[in-house]
Amino acid sequence: MQAAAPASHDARLAEARSLFQSNKPEQAETLLSTLQAQEPARVEVGMLLAEVQRSQGRFSAAAETLLTLCRASEFEASTSLRSAEFVRECDRHAVAEKICEGALARGAVSPELLMLAGNVAREAGHFALSRARYLAALHAGIDSDRHHVLAALANTRRYVDVADAEISWFARNFADARFNPRSRASAGFALAKAQNDLADYRAAAATLRAANAMIHAAWPWDGVAWQRFVAARLGEQVAPANAAFHRDFAPVFIVGLPRTGTTLIATLLAGGAGVRDRGEMRTLRFIADQLVAGGHLASSVALGEAANLYRTLAIQDDAPATWYLDQDPLNFRYLHIVAAMFPQARVIHLRRDRADTALSLWSQDFAHPDLGFAYDFDDMQRYMDGHDALLRHWKQTVQLPIFELDYETLVTDPDVTLAKLRDFIGMGTAVTASANDPTPVRSASVWQARQPLYRTSVGRWWSYAPFVSELARFAAPA
Repeated sequence: MQAAAPASHDARLAEARSLFQSNKPEQAETLLSTLQAQEPARVEVGMLLAEVQRSQGRFSAAAETLLTLCRASEFEASTSLRSAEFVRECDRHAVAEKICEGALARGAVSPELLMLAGNVAREAGHFALSRARYLAALHAGIDSDRHHVLAALANTRRYVDVADAEISWFARNFADARFNPRSRASAGFALAKAQNDLADYRAAAATLRAANAMIHAAWPWDGVAWQRFVAARLGEQVAPANAAFHRDFAPVFIVGLPRTGTTLIATLLAGGAGVRDRGEMRTLRFIADQLVAGGHLASSVALGEAANLYRTLAIQDDAPATWYLDQDPLNFRYLHIVAAMFPQARVIHLRRDRADTALSLWSQDFAHPDLGFAYDFDDMQRYMDGHDALLRHWKQTVQLPIFELDYETLVTDPDVTLAKLRDFIGMGTAVTASANDPTPVRSASVWQARQPLYRTSVGRWWSYAPFVSELARFAAPA
């Protein structure tokens, strides 16, 4: 149990919190660093210090702050769980793994910590370790209604035996009415993934139809709201930022419909020297929402502040790079704001056969409500129509270089395609391989991004066409 803090320490903690809320992060950090040195195991101090550091783009410093906190607390379970999740959100998975391992070594481990340790390992590409953690979480009695561990487990390997015990496990949970519909659907996606691995497309299609229907019925997507969103973006004018545009900062936005290869292309490009893949940052989403909600799109000052914030959170405090990749596919919604903040930015727009895209969306269990359209083919069509309308508009109105990349071209001729992309970005064609650790993959493509480049995903929808007639509507004319 944590000892009571002296009253003077409580007052200084309150002062630090006030400084942070008053947009004085440097002063807050100085005070909090002193407090942590005096009380290294105090959770409120460590967590607030990490939050202050993260707000300044100092993700590595925040991760080390929380590792210090966990060590001082002897990896107390609740502190470790909270800290490891925070560090995971910072994409500092090596530190998150240290926290998880320290807590696991302490004993008396909660199922939730085992689940988190599995997520950290899987996103870092350590699939065997992640499987061990997920199985331990299941055996420890994790709440499957709250934690969809079966879906995570299914995406750690390929299934080759119809008698595999895990497949029966998926099927039982999918059929068990004691679980809530969301949990059952998640187990259904796990089952369908295994059935697809076994090339049992009829069974996979039936499972996917039921799982998607469960989610669509319980959490319907608002297509009318999406149409209003698209119309609003089409009518917006954005003032250029009044900053110097940070000419030394070269953001590359990789956009497109989800499941079109955005994670894959970022992973491939990140193998070059001087490139830093920031994953699906979601920072632009936050900035755009704030600018729109506050009515600030016409303010050059606000756009300049937004550009500074984005740059800070992209550069962070690890080794410097020349090019920063933001692979959030849904950034296609805000390219007018990108152009206003960073006219020197580059955009790679991924395109993929629409029938293959539709099947891939329909086969995936997504966690974010922005992807709620993926569970119904009519909703998918509405979303795709909005995507197309925005891209046509940006190409006519926004002064940004956009490289149109077909997924099929990438997997058919990867070397030539990557050379063209590097030239477009400004890297040149002679690229030295990067020694950086692979960026954690926290998107739905976590398994695929770690596999060798393969062509079997091209035309995959044909295997499902006899069982999913809706896919034909997305197919390009012969």
